[in-house]
Amino acid sequence: MRVVDASFTVAEAAAFLGVSAKTLRRWDESKILIPFRDPINNYRFYKKSQLENFARIRNPKTDILFKPEARSSIMGVTEKDLNVFIEDKVNIKRDKLSEYRKQVTTLVQNLERKLEEDEKFELKEMKHFGSCAKKTAISTISDLDVAVYLTPDKEGQKLEDLLPYIKDLLAEVMKQYGMSSDQFTLGNHCVRVTYKGSKVDVDVVPVIPIKGRDGWGLLADRSTGRWLETSIPLHLKFIERRRESFEKFVHFVRLIKWWKQQHDVPLKSFAIELIWSYLIDNEEVPNTFREGLPYFFRYIIKTQLQQQIAFNDFYSSSELPLDDRSLVRIYDPVNPKNNVTKNITSDEYSKILAKSQEAMNVLMMATCAPSKNKAIELWQRLLGTSFNPYS
Repeated sequence: MRVVDASFTVAEAAAFLGVSAKTLRRWDESKILIPFRDPINNYRFYKKSQLENFARIRNPKTDILFKPEARSSIMGVTEKDLNVFIEDKVNIKRDKLSEYRKQVTTLVQNLERKLEEDEKFELKEMKHFGSCAKKTAISTISDLDVAVYLTPDKEGQKLEDLLPYIKDLLAEVMKQYGMSSDQFTLGNHCVRVTYKGSKVDVDVVPVIPIKGRDGWGLLADRSTGRWLETSIPLHLKFIERRRESFEKFVHFVRLIKWWKQQHDVPLKSFAIELIWSYLIDNEEVPNTFREGLPYFFRYIIKTQLQQQIAFNDFYSSSELPLDDRSLVRIYDPVNPKNNVTKNITSDEYSKILAKSQEAMNVLMMATCAPSKNKAIELWQRLLGTSFNPYS
């Protein structure tokens, strides 16, 4: 059951904030406080939580700074400040990334050696996928994803039966390289390989190849454990196209993943990648963090995540389901039957909307902060206290 958030007319919202309706219109035009629109009559209205969030951060003494010409004259957080933060805090350091990739490479190479020795060995191939492979991982990553391809005759078997079997096979491969059986444990969708001394584990996810469809297989869903048709090469190709079409694509994705983690926002990292992909495909997103980042939150606020997101890279819109009644509908770009947001609950949905509105308010207030210190304080509400251009 969806939590009800009271709606306010323009007059009621103005009274709530102690301003005039004209001021609300000016804030709407300046993208400072954006109203919702009734889908039938297009009338503007505001949500109670939206107004409460805005009221908490608004300083009436600085209202004059809401004028665009005044905002542009304020020395606030700069693009350089954000670039430095991303490089120092958000991005994975190159030496760490090399260490993580080495863990995956070790598994892959040792599996290949085993296959050369025993053609009947039933783990046939490994592929690196997930955020590291897509270059969208952030510094706080705790696991790497690797797909292990089995023989096609495993189709129809239950995941809970396959995982112990894969665990034993991996332990058999790696024992000759000094790894012990206790370094292989079962997860709900994977076998986790723990490297002693490393803070990042490798999650080995089974894939059952689909006969006659090169690169395609049945992959275990991280949330439910059920089998889904997928193509890892096409997923990587999809993200690569967006990286090539928009210079800051991966940086925007990483920043929102960082925000999600700071505020415990119940939105999958994959869904974040797809929302940004949609925005890059359909809107003229500015190529700067200060101007471009608000597009993510503005999209969520304006659409309430009620607009279907899908892509035609690898299938047509006619293949999308017509009977999907999920709260949010963001579809896997290679499998039209897979709504990656299908498990979002009403409480999670409400939290995503509230956190996005709060983030949008903070960003807009930061553009008219009376000093750089105040602007930094506001950005810290979004990115956490580790954002500090003076440190």
